[in-house]
Amino acid sequence: MKNKKKEGKKINSPYWIVVSATLFIATLIVLSTIKISIVDAAEWNEKAEGMWRLDSLVNIEPPRGNILAHDGTPLAETVPLYTVYIEFGTPNIDKLIYQDIVHPKGSNLPDTLKLDSLCNYLAEAFPVKTKAEYYSYISKKRDQKSNNCIVAVDISSEQLQNLMEFSVVANCRRGKFTGIVPRRSYKRFYPYDSLTSVVLGRASIATEDMLKQNPTYKRHEWHGLSGLELKLDTLLFGEHGKGERRQKHWGIGTYEVIAPKKGYDVVTTLDMTMQEIAQRNLMDMMKAQRAEYGTAIIMDVATGEIRAMANVEKTKNGKYTFKTRRNYAITAIEPGSVVKAFSMLMAMENGHIDPHREFNSEGAIPETRGYKSISYYRERLTPEKVIVMSDNRGICKLVGDIYRGRYNEYIRDIKKTGIMQTADLPLPGAEKPVIKEFAFKQQWEYFSFAQMIFGYNFSLAPISTLSVYNAIANNGRLMQPSIIKGYLRDGEPDSISPPVCLNEHLCTPEHAQQLKEMLHGVVYDPAGTAAKAIKNGRVEIAGKTGTAKARWERTKIIKPKGSISEDGTVLKKDIVKYESGYIEGMWRLAFAGFFPYDNPQYSCIVVIDQPRKNGAWAGGVAGGVFRAIAEEMYSRNLLNCDVEYSQNEEHTNPPRNILQDDSDEYIYNFLNQYPQPDTTAVHSEDSAAIQTVTSHEAVVPSVIGYTAQDALYELEQLGFVVEMEGMGRVVKQSIKAGIPLQKGMNMKLTLK
Repeated sequence: MKNKKKEGKKINSPYWIVVSATLFIATLIVLSTIKISIVDAAEWNEKAEGMWRLDSLVNIEPPRGNILAHDGTPLAETVPLYTVYIEFGTPNIDKLIYQDIVHPKGSNLPDTLKLDSLCNYLAEAFPVKTKAEYYSYISKKRDQKSNNCIVAVDISSEQLQNLMEFSVVANCRRGKFTGIVPRRSYKRFYPYDSLTSVVLGRASIATEDMLKQNPTYKRHEWHGLSGLELKLDTLLFGEHGKGERRQKHWGIGTYEVIAPKKGYDVVTTLDMTMQEIAQRNLMDMMKAQRAEYGTAIIMDVATGEIRAMANVEKTKNGKYTFKTRRNYAITAIEPGSVVKAFSMLMAMENGHIDPHREFNSEGAIPETRGYKSISYYRERLTPEKVIVMSDNRGICKLVGDIYRGRYNEYIRDIKKTGIMQTADLPLPGAEKPVIKEFAFKQQWEYFSFAQMIFGYNFSLAPISTLSVYNAIANNGRLMQPSIIKGYLRDGEPDSISPPVCLNEHLCTPEHAQQLKEMLHGVVYDPAGTAAKAIKNGRVEIAGKTGTAKARWERTKIIKPKGSISEDGTVLKKDIVKYESGYIEGMWRLAFAGFFPYDNPQYSCIVVIDQPRKNGAWAGGVAGGVFRAIAEEMYSRNLLNCDVEYSQNEEHTNPPRNILQDDSDEYIYNFLNQYPQPDTTAVHSEDSAAIQTVTSHEAVVPSVIGYTAQDALYELEQLGFVVEMEGMGRVVKQSIKAGIPLQKGMNMKLTLK
C-alpha cells in the first residue's frame, strides 16, 4: 500500500504543475486580450488604420512652401532633416559592422573594427557624443537585441550624403539589404523669428485641436496656426504624393509611387533691413516710455508695398517682446489727430479751401451749442495753421461749413474714397474701418460727429491711416497696401501680384501738394506740434502728430457654453458682451508721414499706447521713432542717395534667431544665408600645432565674425567659460583656434 501511495504521488505531482501552468498562461492570455481589445483599443485601431494591406496606396505629405522677403531672403523655410538608424534585423549586419578592417602590409595603420571607425566618424561629424559613448551605445543596443538604434538625429541632406559615402556605411548599404537606414522628416524654420513672428505666424504638425476644427486635416501634415502661414495655408501646403506599402525584412515600408508636390513659395514685400530698423527703434522707445504696446509700418510710396510691419508689447511680468498677442498694425483703433489730414483732404476735395486765407472758427458745428472750448488757440485761423497747430475747432469748422445740413454725406464721401478696402490684407485679424452714420435725432450725435472729424467715434487700423498719407505723398493716388509680391513654383515665377490703385484721384495733385506743405509745417513751422521734437535731422520729413485717449476693452461672458438659454435650449457657445471705455489720464500717441519731403519714397506710421513717462507727447515719442527710422535708413543708403557713413557693425545685418539645438546650426549651414566666420584669424605660427592634432580630437573653434549670441552658444556647448567685452561681432578671441579642446577653458571675446 505504501508503495502504491508513493507511486501515485509521483504520477499526480507533474499533472498539477502542468494544470497550474496552463491556467496561469490562460489567465495571461485573457488579460492581454482584454487589454488589447478594450483598454488599448484606440491605440491599436490607430496603428491598424495606417497599415492596411500590402500594396495599398497611402498619402505622402508634401514639403510646405517657403515664405521669402522681397529679395528672396528666407523668412519661413521647410528644411528636410534625416534621422539615421542601424537596423539590427538586417542579415549579416554583425559581419558588416563588427568585422575587422585589415590594412595592407607596410601602411603602418593599425587593424581595427569597422564599428570603431564608424564611431570615430560619428564623434567628429556629430559631436553630441564622444567616440567611446557612440561605441557603448551601439553595442548596448545590439546586446539588448533591439530592432535598431539611432546614430544621427535631424541632420541635413549634405550631412546625410557625407555619412552615406563613409566607407563603413557605404558597405552596409550594398547588396540586397541595407543595414543603415535614413528616415526623412521636415522642420519649419524661421531665421528671423523675433522680427516677423506676428506677421508670418506659425505652422506646425496638425495638433488634436487642429484636427477637430478642420476635418480635412490629416495627422503628420503641416498646417498654419497664425499669420500668413494660416491665411495662405492652402497655397503653402502643396499636393500629396502617393506611396505603396511593401513588406521589408524588418516590417512594412512605403515606396514612393507619385512624388508629392511642394507648396508655392510666397514672396512677400518685406525688407528685413527695414524691418529690423523699425522694430529696434520702436523697442527702444517702448522701454524708455514704459508703454503698453506699439506698432510701426513702413510703406513704399509708389507701390503701396509694405516694407516693414513691427509690433512690440509689454508682457504681464513687465518685459517687452516682439511676439505680440495681436498684430496692432491691422487692429482698428480711434486714430486721433492724425486723421485731421484726411478730414482736410475731404474738405478740399468737396469745397473751396484756400490754405492761406483766414477764417473765423466760431460756430464750427452750430448744433453742438457753444462747441467753443475745443479750440486751443485763437478764433481766426488759416487752413494751413489748422493742420500745423492741430486745431480741433478749426477742422470742424472747415468740414462743417461744407457739409452743413447733410453731415452723413461726409461719411458717405469717405466710404467712396476706397479707404474701406485698405485693410484687405492676407493676415488673420485684419480689421476694416468702422465708420457709422448718425440719425441726428439727439444733440449728442452732433457732438459725436464733430469728434469724428478730429479722430474719435470711428475706427481705422494704422495701415488704413497710413494709406491716406501714402496717397498724399503719391500725388493723390491711393494704393492698396500689399504684403504679397508673388508666388514661385519649383523656383520659377508662377504669378505676380502687381500694385493695385484703389483710387487714382483720392485728391488732385494740386491738393496733394498743398497738404504736403501743411504736413511739412507740422515739423518745421515754429508753431508746429512736432517742431521742437523732430525738426533737426539729415532727412527732411513731413507728417502729422496724433493724440487720442487710450481705451480699455474686455469681453464679458453673460452666459457660458452649456448653460440653458431663455428658450430652454442648451447653448453651444458663450454669450458675450463687449465693453470698453477710456482710461483716465492715459493716451495713445501717433505720428504719420513720409520722407524725404522733396521726393517721397517711403511713408511711415508709428503708434505707441499709454506711455508712462512724464511729459510724453506725440511729437517726441511716436515722432521720435519716426525720425530715428528715417535717419537710419538714410545712413544705410536705403533712400537712393550716396552717403559716406560708417554704420554700427552690430546693425549691418538683421540678427538671426538664437539657436535652440544642434539641428538649428545644421539648418543655418544648409540654408547658407549668413556669411561664414573668418577662419583666417588663425596665425601662420599656429599651423604646425594644428597639423599635429589627430582627426578624432576636438579642437578650439574660431568664432571670429560671430554675433555675441552665436559665439556664446557655440562655445558654451563645448564647455567654455565665456567672458565678453564690447558690442557687435567678435573680432578677437583669447584662445586661438585649432589647439586641442579641454572642457572648462576660459575664453575672453572682444566684440566691436
